[in-house]
Amino acid sequence: MKVLVTGASGFIGQYLLPALTGGGHSVIATDLRIPDDAAATERVSWIPMDASRAEDVYKVMLAHRPDAVIHLVSWLAAPCEVNPLRGWEINFRSTQYLLDAGLAAGLKRFVFTSSISVFGRGVPEPVRDDAVKEPATIYGQTKLACEHLLRWYRDKHGIVVGAARFPWVYGPGRENGITAAYSSKLLDAIARRQALDIDFPDEKGDWLYVKDAVKALLLLLATDAAPQVAYNIMGGLYSVREAMQVARQVEPDADILIREATRRSENPYPLSYDDSAARRDLGWKPDYSLESGMREHIAIVRKNATP
Repeated sequence: MKVLVTGASGFIGQYLLPALTGGGHSVIATDLRIPDDAAATERVSWIPMDASRAEDVYKVMLAHRPDAVIHLVSWLAAPCEVNPLRGWEINFRSTQYLLDAGLAAGLKRFVFTSSISVFGRGVPEPVRDDAVKEPATIYGQTKLACEHLLRWYRDKHGIVVGAARFPWVYGPGRENGITAAYSSKLLDAIARRQALDIDFPDEKGDWLYVKDAVKALLLLLATDAAPQVAYNIMGGLYSVREAMQVARQVEPDADILIREATRRSENPYPLSYDDSAARRDLGWKPDYSLESGMREHIAIVRKNATP
């Protein structure tokens, strides 16, 4: 299958591309700028594309006519709150352009990275896929609008669609986003043998290792007709305090100081989610426990830091 990946040089993209080529797919890797170290191979072609510009999207889609799109491009929550219009242009308009250009290019499948941000606080937990959705952020609003758009293109035009609602996705290379400070950056510091002084121990979220996030996207890519458009995809629910206890088991010499919380959590999302529908319909289950994900994360960061 020929798969076009947007945001291919980003955090998830760097793990998705080798998984796709390893599965026998050919990849058209697109991003706003092509990384200096991006190497074209027999199965990967790199093409610059601004997914928020219609002319860019139509040009690439019509020239290459992929069988499927995996849409990773997304502006994160903080910048969306500062500039909502740009957030809509990047998150929603890019999705619309890709789907519309896909119709003209014979697109068969479309996989989208959604988010637990489509839900607001106050719904019963663990949150089911079909729970009431009242997103409290512009980011969440854009993701929910995209889910509705996917449904329309599926029902109206027959494109096979699927969206993965991700929680905290952690792993080596995660630098951006608020939740990186509560997950990946803590593990990076442990890998570098830096001292941690944590004053947000009760911040809590569902930890999903990046390779499990990729697994979920590949399951959606391979599914011909999932009953739902969007699925909750979960790893394991832990507070930072609980996660650091696991980290101490992985790295007994880690220098971690846990202080009492000095600020209240401003998390606008529910904490626990039900992913039983993804397990039933897609055969989803995470391959990584928090401990095994931490072990691999720390090992990779240390290996990459070795001269």
